[in-house]
Amino acid sequence: MKITFNDATELTIQSASIRADGSLLIKTISATEEELRSMFQDEFKTKKMTVTERESTVATYENYTNLNALVKYIGGILGVVLYKSDETPEDKLEALEKENAELKANMDMLQGCILEMSELVYQ
Repeated sequence: MKITFNDATELTIQSASIRADGSLLIKTISATEEELRSMFQDEFKTKKMTVTERESTVATYENYTNLNALVKYIGGILGVVLYKSDETPEDKLEALEKENAELKANMDMLQGCILEMSELVYQ
């Protein structure tokens, strides 16, 4: 299997898959940690990545430009974890916190309306 980057460079890989948290995990034994870090920190290079096996396209990944981690596995396998821009766990948490703040503001407003209505009923 190989992955072809946006700049037409290639890397031999063992696997590439989307994980449950939305990240892309690429496993390889074909490069050092420093080489992988350099490759996958290049946003232009990772803008579009195509995985092929026996000259057939297996998958195409676009906009996975945010390098999150390099992972060492047994047997010299290195993993690269990438997120789409603006879809890291921190970004998702920030969006949820903003949404929760908006919901709380709406709930407070509704609670105020209910209290006003109940005061009118009991007067």
